[in-house]
Amino acid sequence: MLMRSIKPIFCLSLLLFFVAGARAQQTLQSALVDAGNDFVQEIISRNGLPGTLAVSFENLSSLSAEDQQLVKSVILGRFRGSGVRLVKAESAAAEVLIALSEDWQGYVWVANIKQNGISRLVIKHVARVQRTAAIRTPTVTLQKLFSWSQDSPMLDFVLDGQTLLVLEPEQVAVYATDSGRWKPTVMLGIAHELAWPRDLRGRLVVHSRQITVFLPGTQCAGTVSPPQLQCHASDDPWQLDAGPLSAAFYSPARNFFTGVLAGQNAGVSVPGFFSATAWQSGDTRQWLFTGNDGRARLYQNNLSSPASVFNDWGSDLVAVHSSCGSGWQVLMTPATNNSLQAVEIANRDAMPVSSTLELSGAVRALWPSGSSGQVHGITESSTGKYEAFALSVSCSQ
Repeated sequence: MLMRSIKPIFCLSLLLFFVAGARAQQTLQSALVDAGNDFVQEIISRNGLPGTLAVSFENLSSLSAEDQQLVKSVILGRFRGSGVRLVKAESAAAEVLIALSEDWQGYVWVANIKQNGISRLVIKHVARVQRTAAIRTPTVTLQKLFSWSQDSPMLDFVLDGQTLLVLEPEQVAVYATDSGRWKPTVMLGIAHELAWPRDLRGRLVVHSRQITVFLPGTQCAGTVSPPQLQCHASDDPWQLDAGPLSAAFYSPARNFFTGVLAGQNAGVSVPGFFSATAWQSGDTRQWLFTGNDGRARLYQNNLSSPASVFNDWGSDLVAVHSSCGSGWQVLMTPATNNSLQAVEIANRDAMPVSSTLELSGAVRALWPSGSSGQVHGITESSTGKYEAFALSVSCSQ
């Protein structure tokens, strides 16, 4: 009886989800159509109406392939509707090269008109329409499962059975349980040739008691038992996850990834980013990157051009696999970086599916834990105290 009542509720929520996504897409496309028509009208009013015209396009923006095609169709259709005959460049009385670009505020479209040996520019600013839809009834719950706090900085941590390993700037601290409390057992020093950059970040990976540490310009390897750690200078890529993203190169003098990917995506480049995650949903492979320019970019099936750009996200995110909703949720920080919320991606929109979880401070790290439906994070409070936490995703009742 309970399952029969839950199924219709879930189906209704899913229907509302796709309706909201469709409305957001319609709003964006309507804005692009209006902007395209106004753009052509401005070009014609400033430069006159040639009998024949050659038009070419260059995309330098995050517009999806679908939206690019829409803009091109609107612009070309508006020229034709004004009585201009579109021809090849060698037969045209004038040429127009249209660059679809963007800046912090929105899209910037630039038309370079060449006619009678003279070049003129027409620039149009187009407001960016956010795709993120309003929050619906929460379908997942975020819950803390573990926390550890200390006054000294933490970069990452791993719970390996009855062992806790904490990555600090100069060591990996190893703890074991003793009567329900964590007791230090050994401190594994980290040797590094160069001074650490500001806002130091690091990644700690433990697999079958084998330790790997990723730090800017440095990599360490060792074992939990017997406890040992050897470090050396390295520009090898950092491990991001065990899925379709795999690894990326980190800037040794900064606090972000360069954008050059490794592993399954070796040789591919995206804009520099703070964090990234990827997952396979049905036939669609999806990637999310929080860029160091303040924007989060969603890619679908390939990394050639973003399918969506989100401007109100923070610098940390991670995807988790669960039995809730679509099966995949992305835990992301807002621009303030002091809370977490779960969203699901569908139809290139990000839909919140959990309430906001307030944290004890600003998020300094957020990584996959290696366990399904769980992540590991580090926060720093306003008083300088650090907290490590494990977080789970469960289905709301």
